[in-house]
Amino acid sequence: MVRSASSTLTRARAFCRDRKGSVLVIFATALPVLVGLTGLTVDVGRALAVKSALSSQTQAAAMAGAYAMQSANATQQTVTAAINAWTAANPMTSATVTTSAPTLKCVTSTSSLPSCNGTSPNAVTVTQTATVTTYFLGAVGRESFTLTSTATAAKAGGNAKSLNVMFVLDATGSMGDTDSNCTIPNVNNPSRFKCALHSIQSVLKVMPTSLDKVGLMIFPGTSTQYSPTSHPCPTQPNSVPYYTNNIKYQIGTTLDNTYNDGAGNLNNASPMIQAVGNGTALTACVTNKGGQGSHAAEVIAKAQAAMPAVVAGTQNVIIFLSDGDVSASLSQLNNQSSKVSKQCGQAVTAAQAATAAGTKVYSVAYGAGTSGCSSDDTYKPCSTMKAIASDSTTFYTTNTSCNINGSANSVTKLPDIFKAITTSLTKPRLIPN
Repeated sequence: MVRSASSTLTRARAFCRDRKGSVLVIFATALPVLVGLTGLTVDVGRALAVKSALSSQTQAAAMAGAYAMQSANATQQTVTAAINAWTAANPMTSATVTTSAPTLKCVTSTSSLPSCNGTSPNAVTVTQTATVTTYFLGAVGRESFTLTSTATAAKAGGNAKSLNVMFVLDATGSMGDTDSNCTIPNVNNPSRFKCALHSIQSVLKVMPTSLDKVGLMIFPGTSTQYSPTSHPCPTQPNSVPYYTNNIKYQIGTTLDNTYNDGAGNLNNASPMIQAVGNGTALTACVTNKGGQGSHAAEVIAKAQAAMPAVVAGTQNVIIFLSDGDVSASLSQLNNQSSKVSKQCGQAVTAAQAATAAGTKVYSVAYGAGTSGCSSDDTYKPCSTMKAIASDSTTFYTTNTSCNINGSANSVTKLPDIFKAITTSLTKPRLIPN
């Protein structure tokens, strides 16, 4: 009896010392916590990685849409197609992504963007959603994460390089003709020259003064320097024959970077704005006095000579506007008999030399026709303006009979051409949503 009681006591003590069952109970209790911690580490880490990748992808898709908006004929459909094409070509492998229809909008809260209105947007917003499946958190009821990213890009306003831009305007008598396709607020029947100045103003509103400098040349030139700096305007000198000693083409003597206030408003105190005007708020001092016929080779060469030396991070630009019919008489060329022949060809040669020197030459064919130029010239006005451009992407025209086949730049009105040039000069950039 005593022995039996002792044996029972021994077995009870052994049972109390045996902790194998306790470990199993503890493990079973802790298993969900361990799975949860592993899920937090692995699944949440994957989700964060996908979120970062989704943000980059959405920004890139918005930029693709902004580039598509640069086209003169851009629509909701063409922008959407460009975004879809980009996302299809660059799929995310770590998640399933859907892209909502992009929103085209007019953004005015950010400075240095192209002007816009309800029918002419300047930015696109893209929203993308990604679904990330989980490996471990599904065991505790979380089978996936849904992530959303939104990005907005403006079609212009950002610069890859600092620009030195020289506008070169035909200021001959024919530029006084009315342009019925040009609309200027509060101006009835504007002349071609006024339309050109209005178009330049639209460019100067959005170019960043911290990066870009601008200048203006008109032809024919004058014997004395014209530098309007205040109103009322000083008297503009009369023109003199081309190739006159010390002829002056540039209005003012330097490239200006005070033309706007950074918020889309022109600065009336700027020498450049004194020259080209500011709508009805400030009359342009520069007019088209004409008087010497049209000759372009010398002014293009002078524009190139006025450019600063090219350094890394900068780009020199000439924007040349004319009808291309350059055929001044011997007396208008200061009796330089060697300059009379093939004047259109001379202009092309001067422009090609500028391009070879690294300057990007934009050619704006303002009503350029298929007849004209010197009788012995191999070029005609239209072909002259085409050849003046550095390449087909820098050629613009207002005339359906003067266009480059396959050109990305459509035939359009002059103000719209300068808006397109602005877009090409200032690249798309991301802006706040």
